[in-house]
Amino acid sequence: MRLERSGSGQSSYQVHDEDVTAAAVAYLNQAGARRRAGEAAEPFCLTVGFMLPHQPYVARKDDFDRYREMMTMPQHEEPFSDSLHPFLRWWREQCGYVAVPDQEVLRARTAYWALVGRLDAMIGDILAALQQNDLADNTLIVYSSDHGEQVGEHGLWQKHTFYEGSVTVPGILAWPGSSSGRMFAGVRCDRVVSALDLNATILDALGAPALPRSHGRSLLPLLRGEEREWEDVAFSEMCTDAGWYKRMIRSDKWKLCYYHGYDPQLFNLEDDPHELSDRAQDPACREVREHLTERVLDGWDPEWVAEKMSVKRREQEIQRSWAQHTEPADHFRWDLRPEMSYLDDGATKGQSAPA
Repeated sequence: MRLERSGSGQSSYQVHDEDVTAAAVAYLNQAGARRRAGEAAEPFCLTVGFMLPHQPYVARKDDFDRYREMMTMPQHEEPFSDSLHPFLRWWREQCGYVAVPDQEVLRARTAYWALVGRLDAMIGDILAALQQNDLADNTLIVYSSDHGEQVGEHGLWQKHTFYEGSVTVPGILAWPGSSSGRMFAGVRCDRVVSALDLNATILDALGAPALPRSHGRSLLPLLRGEEREWEDVAFSEMCTDAGWYKRMIRSDKWKLCYYHGYDPQLFNLEDDPHELSDRAQDPACREVREHLTERVLDGWDPEWVAEKMSVKRREQEIQRSWAQHTEPADHFRWDLRPEMSYLDDGATKGQSAPA
């Protein structure tokens, strides 16, 4: 996704999210109406999936203009060069992030923050509906995401890397009406956790048994301040059809990024939170690198993954051919139309950072 077409306008993803918000609010209003009518309250699980602030970096003018004059350049830009890790060099070439003009960087970053602001407003609409229908006190609210956004740091955008901006996701929990929720209100947990742990936390809050094969751990004891053993570890994995098989382990202060067939990256996030100093070739870190490499490969075989992906590519060719010849009815996708996405006239004109 190149950055030339970023700025003020409209993304179809925002139209989608407005529909999602309206549907969620309507559901909560109906639940509130049944409650006020004296019907027995039924437990509910409402999953609300937003697209924002996903690229394309296009936001409506009012939101865009709110951030236009205050937007800054990335803190840690990294020029394109042969010294980049081979994967990062390949990825930037694939996406057109070799040499991005400052004006494009500022436009895209402005639109991104504008989209975050709009998402925040839509989440606020849903939380307000919870309050207005007297449903908030007994509802556990969990907010997370499937990936982060690099917004130009390290010369990178979107996701697809193991830098913190890409691989770290929010994990926000609120449970105002429960004794547990009141105990952890305002608490910030600095331990290493993963999405698996969020699943386990939800089940624990419901009083449900843990999933038998899950590695997830409930966060409730940590958030209540109870003493318990907790291993600060999380994994992430990404493999591509272009032949990149990579996996990451975060263990305490260390992060190792493994690239099959290539040198790894190793960062000490305590000393180097912005990941500017790769310690993989540092003799003083040899034991750490060997230990984390052993852990990241434990139970994970990149050659097996490559073979499975090859099989799936061949299966997709068959499925694609079948769909083209049979034209099956499309019942489930949201009706995204091309005219929903556009840039305002003059949206790609220059923008400068504040002095």
